[in-house]
Amino acid sequence: MTVRPTPRGPAAAAAAHIAFGCAFAYGAMKLDWALGGQFLMRQTPLPAGARDDLLNSTPLTIAGSWASVVLALVGMAAALHLSGRFGPHGRFRRMALLAGSWAGCAFMTARAVGLLGYGFAGDLRMLTGRASVPPAYEDLARSQAHWDLLLWSPYWLLFGTCWGVAAWHYRKVGRHRPVADGA
Repeated sequence: MTVRPTPRGPAAAAAAHIAFGCAFAYGAMKLDWALGGQFLMRQTPLPAGARDDLLNSTPLTIAGSWASVVLALVGMAAALHLSGRFGPHGRFRRMALLAGSWAGCAFMTARAVGLLGYGFAGDLRMLTGRASVPPAYEDLARSQAHWDLLLWSPYWLLFGTCWGVAAWHYRKVGRHRPVADGA
């Protein structure tokens, strides 16, 4: 007998493929930064000191960009596994894949909503004047809030939601059933 993966539905496959695309896009942007580019660098919501370090390409921010490239590659591989692209997984690999996927879902969704400082809630507080910002940084903070509200928070929400949907279906339907050879 051989073991074949149980087919996943279109929602699971779409979610895994979108997660792959999000990981690819993020990794490509971070690779650009690691190699000296500045694509969307100025639009990244960061505290003033961290933003200056990023714009000045300090060694620590370059190392962080390379670490993000590696994480993006891991995310792309995980998304392919969640999509059912590869054969059955053993118990340890399956649990590691699910744990990482759920952790990614939780982190990205929390980031999008605003539980980690930036996100929809913080952006709206900033844009409605309910957040206190030193006057010297008010224009920068408003610009970052606009970019975060229109680009980054929706991106993180999409990415996190896709991880959750793909992990849910992988957990639910990802068990493998034996099938007779030749079937």
